[in-house]
Amino acid sequence: MKVRESPPICDSVDMFRAARLSTIVAAAIVVACGLTACAGTTAFQTVPPSATPPASPTPTYLSELPEWARTSGPWLIYPDGFRCSGTEGCPNDYRALIGEPGPILPEGVEYYDPEKHDCVVLHPLGTTCR
Repeated sequence: MKVRESPPICDSVDMFRAARLSTIVAAAIVVACGLTACAGTTAFQTVPPSATPPASPTPTYLSELPEWARTSGPWLIYPDGFRCSGTEGCPNDYRALIGEPGPILPEGVEYYDPEKHDCVVLHPLGTTCR
C-alpha cells in the first residue's frame, strides 16, 4: 500500500510573507492612531494679545494671630533651612502652622534671634544647651 503525499499546508515562504504583511499592517494602524490622537492636542491655538496682563492675586496677610495661637507665644519666624533638634521640629513655627508673614508682624510674632531664643525657647540642631 502506497501512502499518498499531500501538499504542504503552509510553505515557509508563505509564512514569512504573512508575518511581514501583518507587521506592516499593525505598524500602519499604530501610526494612524498616534496621528489621530496628536491631531486633537497639538492644534495651534491663537490667543489675542491683551493690552494689560492679567492681575495677580494680592496676598493676604494676618494682622493678628488666630484665637487658638494667642496664648501660646511667642511665635517665631525661623530663617529658611533652620532645623531644631528632636522629632517635633521647631516650637511655635509661624510659617509651618500659620503661613507666610506679612510686612507687619502681628502681636506675639517675632523673628528668630539666636541670642534671645537659643536654649531658652528652643534647642537648635548642633548646639549644646546647659
